[in-house]
Parts: sequence; structure tokens; C-alpha cells
Amino acid sequence: MSASTSRAPRVRFFTAAGAAVLGAAVLLAGAGGQGSQAIAAQKVSASLVQGAAPAGTQSQTIAAPTAIQIYKAARKKAKAAKTVRLQATIEGQKDTIRLDLRMTRTGKAVGTISDPVDGSMKVILVSKKKGYIKPGEKVIDRIADGDASVKATLTGRWIAFRKGDGLDTLFSLSTMKSYTQDIFVLTGPQSELYKVKGKKVKGYKKTVGIKEKDSTGTILIAADGTSRLAGFQDPGDRLVYSSWNKKVKVKAPANPLNLKDFS
Repeated sequence: MSASTSRAPRVRFFTAAGAAVLGAAVLLAGAGGQGSQAIAAQKVSASLVQGAAPAGTQSQTIAAPTAIQIYKAARKKAKAAKTVRLQATIEGQKDTIRLDLRMTRTGKAVGTISDPVDGSMKVILVSKKKGYIKPGEKVIDRIADGDASVKATLTGRWIAFRKGDGLDTLFSLSTMKSYTQDIFVLTGPQSELYKVKGKKVKGYKKTVGIKEKDSTGTILIAADGTSRLAGFQDPGDRLVYSSWNKKVKVKAPANPLNLKDFS
């Protein structure tokens, strides 16, 4: 048995964002929360990237950080972070899901989730158990199903929900730990990490890539000495991390509707 088949695969921490959008429409329409299918359960290569080694003189050179050293430094930095902004494009079986979320280590989040089929929604999570959604036009049309009064009621309105109401996917989808710590979980030993040429990531002048043996993904680390996780790329997905430790404004909207009133 080969090394790649003998290991338990590292499953991607993304839950089905598109199903979350559609699930909200189904739930609001009174059909009840349906189970969501997972998006891309693939290996994610873990490890961090380093900057180029400082130029040495003829009499002295400075060794560049190893892949393992870069990995450990970036993992430590990401674990200590209090907030981050994640912008992601995730290719599903039928469509492409986009996320733009600002998250805190304590479970708060604000941003948008969208896909071309099911539409978009704004999301506010004020805690790990309470949140709000503001469905976009496509989602509202699906919910209203031709009923003009329902459409008028929902347009421009926030809807409150709690954990257990059928939208728990949104809590897991917006968990900062998943993106900043789970991404460093390896499928094999650290010795199988290696450095590759960095790729372009918005907001970063230069990055260094870290890959894991038998994995298609590349973790990208800022090559500026900060050990900041900058992004992740594989053949189907693109993630960009920014606004590390910047304040995230999370405020409950005024006069929201209640999800239970529509289920």
C-alpha cells in the first residue's frame, strides 16, 4: 500500500456554503432544513512558507529557513491571531462558491456567502449560537415562489436564527479555527514538507509556498519575515487571508424577522 493511500485523508474544513444558502431558502419556505452535501473533501497540504534567504558574502552565508521551520512559525502565528479576513473561491461539483468573511477567535463573524445558482446572503454571527442572515434577491425569489407578499416581507430584512434552527452550517463555515489552525494539520510526517516557489496573492508583495508530499495544495506564506499565512491554492480552490488582528465590527441588526416564523 502506498504512502498516499495508507494515510487517513485530511478532510477540508469547508462545509457546503452553497447548500447553506439554498438550505436557508428551503427552511424559510417551510420545507425544513435539508442535509447539505460537503464541498471538496480533499487533502489540504499543510505548512508554511518562508522568505528568500538573505544574500550572503563570499565569506559568510545565512541558511534559509527549512520548510518545517516555516511551517511551525506560521502555525504559531496563525494560532495566536485574534481576527482575520478570509476571501475564498471554492469550486463545487456544479458551481463556484465565494466567501468573504471577517472572523474572530471567539466565534463572531460578518460577511457574505454566494454562488451563481442559489444567490447570495449576508451573514452576521454575534456568537457561536446566534446569528442573522439577509438573503439576496435570488434566495428571496426561491422562498417567495411567486408570492409577492412574501417577497415584500423579506426584501431588505435581516432574519434571526439560533443554533439548532437548521442553519448550523453557517456556524461551522464561519469558524476562524477551521481556516487558521486546521489548515496546518498534516496527513503525514513533517519531514515530508518541502518549499516551492511562491504564487501571487492579493495584498502581499511576495510569498513562499509550502507543500506536502502527495498533496495537490500549496500553503502560501508572506515572504516578509512576518510568518503570516497569506493564502492557500489547489486546482479548484483559492483562499486569501488578510487584515490579521484588525478589529471586526459585529453588531446585531435592528428589528430582525425570526427564522422560526417561516419554518
